[in-house]
Amino acid sequence: MIKPATLHKFTRILYLLNKLDKGRITLTQEAKELGFSARTLQRDLHEIERAGFPLTEIAAGRYGFVEGFSLRKMPLSARDKALLALTGQLAESLGPNWQASFRRLTQQAVRPNPQEIYFIKMPRMWHSISPAILEKLEQAILKHQYIDVYYKSQTKRAWSRQVRPLKIALFDGFWYLITLNSWNTFMKFSLGRIEQVRTHTQTFAPVSIDDKLLQTPNIWFDSEQNIEIKLKIAPSIAGYFKEVEFFPYQKIEKELKDSSLLISCKTANFMQVLPQIQKWLPHIRVISPRELSQTLHEQLENYLSKCPKS
Repeated sequence: MIKPATLHKFTRILYLLNKLDKGRITLTQEAKELGFSARTLQRDLHEIERAGFPLTEIAAGRYGFVEGFSLRKMPLSARDKALLALTGQLAESLGPNWQASFRRLTQQAVRPNPQEIYFIKMPRMWHSISPAILEKLEQAILKHQYIDVYYKSQTKRAWSRQVRPLKIALFDGFWYLITLNSWNTFMKFSLGRIEQVRTHTQTFAPVSIDDKLLQTPNIWFDSEQNIEIKLKIAPSIAGYFKEVEFFPYQKIEKELKDSSLLISCKTANFMQVLPQIQKWLPHIRVISPRELSQTLHEQLENYLSKCPKS
């Protein structure tokens, strides 16, 4: 819950930013208007200035933005700007490294560079996510409330009763709701296919799955990761596996003389690792278990049997 003092400060900063964008302000006059002391508003202006907004003191107690600066030129909403100013106080309390990060953030947000350095490509989603449903899910997760999910799968529609919502997570470009059912089995729902959510007043004990999410490369995880897998990685791709964890609980067991790698990992089911193995073919080979190797072989044979012969 947001503390009243924080909410008041947020409101004051939002108010002051809007007033400053319209012209110059007099501190004593604004203090009278808001019902706070001039000293309190002085501290708010300090937060605004520390966030990178270029203020100037025209006369004693009279302030404005520097000539040519306007909030309307910034790619941020009014609430974004106020939140940016508040974040400076948090950064200061966390030490020099956070303060340096905050300064870099404000330089980009308040005075954006037209030339972008980084580019992130996300798959385009054809299923839109309902803001109302998303808000319900967020609140249910925060309050640990049971929910019912009306979900439109590819084959049927069904109510999933009394699930415990734990996380909203992004995997491979898809947003998922991760839940636990009454059998303590994980159920995952694509957010774009959720048509309705019903929230129950009944609550459940918090369940932490952060460690599990950190270990899994995709959404195909489950409660027990007890299937051990051994793989051989060809020298041509070995460098990637030294730098990135592609499989859950991935561990390099041995580096061979030809620079190939023997690695191990653990999984809950084969679907958690098969997509990654297929992605790296033919430079990866399943050593064990035999069932995984057979499943992969059958999938490849099935694919090849349907390909037209040249």
